[in-house]
Amino acid sequence: MPRSLSLFALLLAGLAAACQGAAGAAARVRFSAPADGSTVSGPVHVTFAAESFTVEPAGEVKAGAGHLHIMVDTDCLTAGTVIPNDETHLHYGKAQLEAELDLAPGPHTLCLQAADGAHTALAGEGMTHVIEITVE
Repeated sequence: MPRSLSLFALLLAGLAAACQGAAGAAARVRFSAPADGSTVSGPVHVTFAAESFTVEPAGEVKAGAGHLHIMVDTDCLTAGTVIPNDETHLHYGKAQLEAELDLAPGPHTLCLQAADGAHTALAGEGMTHVIEITVE
């Protein structure tokens, strides 16, 4: 394996380890509402939950901690990518666990994604959660 690939694999393994809780349980973030497949009225009230992951304000980078982002009608980002701040990549860097989204009527895909204090997407299967909703 080339040295650059070995270093990349080591970096990803380290990021995944940083997402483990104190008891060794895998960290997980998710939408607690609305449910996947829901039809909702606007503005859309969303709530988030985290397990074995500390949600805290952006800034300092700490293992097992960070904040959340929502990707609206766009894919989740690859681990290690800095999450942009624009109309489809929404930042909740004050450790918010809920938000109001102004979405046009119709179907939408939402990706909840955890990032470290520097807005870098975290590795781990549970660090993203995708739902599909329809706004009336």
